[in-house]
Amino acid sequence: MAAEGQTLRCDGRLVSIGDRRFDALAACGEPDLRVPVRLELLGALPVLPYEEVWYYNFGPQRLIRQLRFRGERIVAIETAGYGFAEAAPGRCRPEDLRRGMTVLELLARCGQPADREQRVRQVGRRALHPFTTASVVLEEQWIYDFGPARFYRIVTVVDGRIAEVETGRRGRAP
Repeated sequence: MAAEGQTLRCDGRLVSIGDRRFDALAACGEPDLRVPVRLELLGALPVLPYEEVWYYNFGPQRLIRQLRFRGERIVAIETAGYGFAEAAPGRCRPEDLRRGMTVLELLARCGQPADREQRVRQVGRRALHPFTTASVVLEEQWIYDFGPARFYRIVTVVDGRIAEVETGRRGRAP
């Protein structure tokens, strides 16, 4: 039997580390959110999402579960704090943005950002050559504008979670 934390039970069906994406979909259905966190590159061209995190929000009485896939297989099953009731975005305050918050919760609370920039960070120091493969981490900066009376926030998202929150200038008028 797999150790606690290495399995996820959905409607009586069990998903374990090593299972395929198809097994997770069959047992748990479509996740609330899929976040690609690493890409496999051929030279400088993205080939496939190499690593992806799926989030399942089971509501405020249960924990959010996160499945991490490398290729087609589950490599980790983790919890991401208590779930939440689906609310209309807009109940977002600058002080609600905190390190460690999942992208699922960020989108549920604050909706889509006013601006979004995506970049890649190479893993290791190996130079990219035209016919070699490399793995890169996706990193995004999301800007949330709270209007002209407040400062906007720059949220850095890495690995499906908020890694940093910075304060920008005054927001713009709606």
